[in-house]
Amino acid sequence: MKNLKIILLLSTLVFAFSCTKKHKKEIWVYTSMYKDMIEMMKPDVEKAFPDLKIQWFASGSEKVGAKINAEISAGQLQADVLMTSDPFYYLSLKQKNLLLPYESENAQNIPPHLKDNDNTFATQRMPVVVMAYNRDMLRPDDAPTTFKELAEPKWKGKVVMGSPLESGTTFTAVATLSKKYGWEYFKKLRENQVVSAGGNSTVRAKLEAKEYPIGIILLENILHAKTQGSPLEAIYPEDGIILVPSPVAIFKRTKHPEDAKRVIDYLFSESGQRWMVKAYMYSPNPILPPPDGAKTFGFVLKNAFPWNQKFAQDVLDSHHEIKEKFTKIMYE
Repeated sequence: MKNLKIILLLSTLVFAFSCTKKHKKEIWVYTSMYKDMIEMMKPDVEKAFPDLKIQWFASGSEKVGAKINAEISAGQLQADVLMTSDPFYYLSLKQKNLLLPYESENAQNIPPHLKDNDNTFATQRMPVVVMAYNRDMLRPDDAPTTFKELAEPKWKGKVVMGSPLESGTTFTAVATLSKKYGWEYFKKLRENQVVSAGGNSTVRAKLEAKEYPIGIILLENILHAKTQGSPLEAIYPEDGIILVPSPVAIFKRTKHPEDAKRVIDYLFSESGQRWMVKAYMYSPNPILPPPDGAKTFGFVLKNAFPWNQKFAQDVLDSHHEIKEKFTKIMYE
């Protein structure tokens, strides 16, 4: 009888545990962060939220946006939290009244121009687009120092970049450079046989394979590559580093708004921000250090192309036009 009581007690405990585990509230995070970085973060996230089941959908910003748009059209939006590197998409979602305003106390140190005025989103990480060269193919003194130089005849057939049709960060780079130099600049790039394909991983692969000595690429890809013995070296362009403010936001449709807010708080906490730095991106919080091997965030902001809400809105308004013009110039 005693053994039977013990068995029944253990069974009850197991059942209760399984029910508790089974009925954990789910929070879906849609993100453009690399999957290996998410895997590194997961143990810390699970420890921070033992009562939640954090689900991740990870892909490029363009694919994440396409998935969200399809789910919205079907009336079946699954995402609770959005964390991608397409800052213009957030403005579009805000205009459709799909985002839940929330100002995290942990985001107070972030510069105002990197946050939405109505608190529907705020920059949670700061990738930057620079240039890279393969030191096995070029000497440092021979490498270009500006984006503008890439249109010069000496770099004909020697430059690779991503596609703004596939990569959100490349789209931001194209939008920034077209505002600065006009579409004539891209016509010259086409004449110079600049190859535009894939995303930043594609650019890295082509540079390391010595198909091209020069590339337009995210700094984080270069820094990560160098830890693996890659011959890539970063160039911080003198005519401007391209900022890619990567916000985080909560969808209004979430069934668990308070839990989603807790996730936002974590992402802006020192612990959450250090994961961004570990992933070789800058934290927008100036009290945190830069990624290993990178120049300071202060240097980047001082030497970057201007970023403000007007620029972001102008790019959003001409989003399709930018893609169409780029396609016509570079692919047709």
